[in-house]
Amino acid sequence: MLGDRSRERRRMAAECLALARQISDSGLRASLVEMAQKWLDPAELSDHERWNEALRLRAVEAAIGRELRALYELPHKLPHRHLALLMQLNAETNTD
Repeated sequence: MLGDRSRERRRMAAECLALARQISDSGLRASLVEMAQKWLDPAELSDHERWNEALRLRAVEAAIGRELRALYELPHKLPHRHLALLMQLNAETNTD
C-alpha cells in the first residue's frame, strides 16, 4: 500500500518534469519543476525509500541546469586571458 503511494508520487513527479521539458514558457516550466519537487518532498518519503532522495536531488539539479541553460546563453569561446591561464595550468600539470 505504502509502496503504491510512493510509486504514484514518483510517477506524478516524472510527468511534471516531462511536461516541463516540452514547454517553452520559463515561468510555467519553473512551476512544473517546483510541482515535481513537491511530489517528491523528502519529508513525505518513507524510511525505506530514503535512498531515492539522492536520485530526486540529481533530477532537480538537472532540471535547474536545463532551466539556467535555457535562460542564459553561455559563450562558445573562452576569453583570451582565461585560455592563457588554462594553457599555463595544463603546462604545469604536464611537467609534474
